[in-house]
Amino acid sequence: MEGLLELCDGGGGGRLHVVHGLGGCGKTAAVLEAVHQLRQRGRGGPAVWWIDARQGAVLEAGLRAVARQVGLRAKDMRGEDAADVLWDRLGGMPQAWILILDSVDDPCLLDGPGRLASGTGWVRPLAAPGGLVLLTSRQGARRSWGTGAVLHVVRPLGPAEAAQVLLDRAGERAGPVSEARALAVRLGGLPLALHMAGSYLAEVSGMPGAFVEADTPLEFGTYRQALDSGCGRADPAQAVAGTWRLSLELMQQRGFPLAGRLLELLASFADAPIPHTLLLRPAALTRAVAEFERLDGTTLWRMLQELAALGLLELVTSPPEDGLPVVRLHPLIRDASRAGPQPGAALALLRQALEQLAPPEEPAHWSTWRALAPHALDLARQIAPAAQLGEDTRLAGAEAAELAARYLQACGLFQQARREYEKVLAVRRRLLGADHCETLSTRHNLAGALHDLGELVQARAEYEDVWAAWQRIEGAEHIHTLTARHELARVLHDQGELEQARQHFSHVLSARRRLQGDEHTHTLAARHELARVLHHQGELAQAQQEYLILLAVRRQSLGDEHPRTLTARHNLACVLQDLGELDSAQQELRTTWDARSRVLGPEHPRTLSTQYRLACVLHDLGLVDQAHQFLGTALEASRRTVGESHPHTLRLVTTLQAWSSGPG
Repeated sequence: MEGLLELCDGGGGGRLHVVHGLGGCGKTAAVLEAVHQLRQRGRGGPAVWWIDARQGAVLEAGLRAVARQVGLRAKDMRGEDAADVLWDRLGGMPQAWILILDSVDDPCLLDGPGRLASGTGWVRPLAAPGGLVLLTSRQGARRSWGTGAVLHVVRPLGPAEAAQVLLDRAGERAGPVSEARALAVRLGGLPLALHMAGSYLAEVSGMPGAFVEADTPLEFGTYRQALDSGCGRADPAQAVAGTWRLSLELMQQRGFPLAGRLLELLASFADAPIPHTLLLRPAALTRAVAEFERLDGTTLWRMLQELAALGLLELVTSPPEDGLPVVRLHPLIRDASRAGPQPGAALALLRQALEQLAPPEEPAHWSTWRALAPHALDLARQIAPAAQLGEDTRLAGAEAAELAARYLQACGLFQQARREYEKVLAVRRRLLGADHCETLSTRHNLAGALHDLGELVQARAEYEDVWAAWQRIEGAEHIHTLTARHELARVLHDQGELEQARQHFSHVLSARRRLQGDEHTHTLAARHELARVLHHQGELAQAQQEYLILLAVRRQSLGDEHPRTLTARHNLACVLQDLGELDSAQQELRTTWDARSRVLGPEHPRTLSTQYRLACVLHDLGLVDQAHQFLGTALEASRRTVGESHPHTLRLVTTLQAWSSGPG
């Protein structure tokens, strides 16, 4: 603790500081305590950012949050130079800061665009000597961290200190100091095991004698004997496994025979916070797991509370503002609870939760999708190669992963979405064949991610193939055929082939009106895209009229801040700009930009598109400095979110260069 506090006070000296040790030895607890003591001093201390680094997606989200808080407002860190930009900003921070990456047990997650050990990964403390970068990890090999790292080992407690932990938790009724010391040695001085054993003894000491089984350990000595009878080795993992076993036996004695099965089920989910209020509903449990047939909500909640009291899990009942209550399992508890991965039941629960959700494209529900997406992707990864689970289960895993990928795409994480679509496509092609409707649906979604990434040639080829397949299977005017043709026309529009795009959209609009009616969302979408073509072909008055009609319809049916309403408003403002109505265009764009920043996030690609247009209008109005500032920040964000080579980024670069070289 003294060493950590000295680091917090003095900074990291441009070095990476790795707090490492066995799982359960108290690395995270020590860093948390240091931060707590730092904050107790009052104002004026360093800024502190804490990131859970167990999973790549959560790590990236945390780094984006840090970037946003230091003025970059980073929504996505996928660009090739994202790490450079982040560390340039951190290096120039006048205020002291501490960046904590907790549970970095896979250092490869920090490689990012380069390699951590060579100083080119996500973490580059040498570029920011004014701050402190602290990592906690079970990995203590120097080769994992590079020569720029300082390693701080957290060792298990010595016999005297470990015995005191047991006495603090269980009290003197559990036995004398000598017996506490012997049990502490048997547990290897591991704080997690000490905490669990002490919690166990504290629980049983309060039980009425009539309810205590003859073989229930009540004291330090009998607890040690029970450990010795159940596992012969005294290594930390076995120590935790032994305490886990005894705690579950106590749960059974107290009337919770399903506690072990519940832990096994929780351990089947991803190593991420588990939103139990969504995934562990009693009715869903009854359908998914036969053993839970008679389990009611009250018993389930009591079981979770008892497991938390025994240190087997952590209940987070007061989440952040937009979060959900979650259950967390320590990695060693998770390992002990996974006698064998059983993802089938977990997937059944996940699917029941997903069925209750609005589509992942709806921003109002993104906090829920954010909580469930890691579990959908991890379960699909577990299930895909497991032939023993059967084709139906593997296809269900692919379906859940595709929904999660749609969420990633909707919130602007296009590269991640692409990778997940490719995995789903491989499963569906193998199990269903190339022409199955679900396979074609995934190809369609993959083409959309490619389009969003600016890979227009590849996206066009995918859409052309999907369109041709649907025509062959269902006919030229099937709903899926029209959808593929619609998206192909959008790519053609973005490639500058306006007349060809217009022909496609005109045909789709005519068919949609005939088959689905004027007010159907697909009909309105075709009408909107045709208005975009009219705009870019110079038919401004007609395009303006179309947008005004569409905007009124979408406001009435979807509300003022629905993404589709905002898209119509953005495009209307672009027409107003081209008509020379700059004041009206500025007003519309500012309103749209504010709304998109709230609804989609300040660095969502659509928000940046509106910011770019607003900068152009400001420039046309003669507000050159303000325009340069807006465009510059949009360019920085676009480089981070979609990369240097994306068409949106290149457009920003070209515009900024033109402004810099022109008379304005």
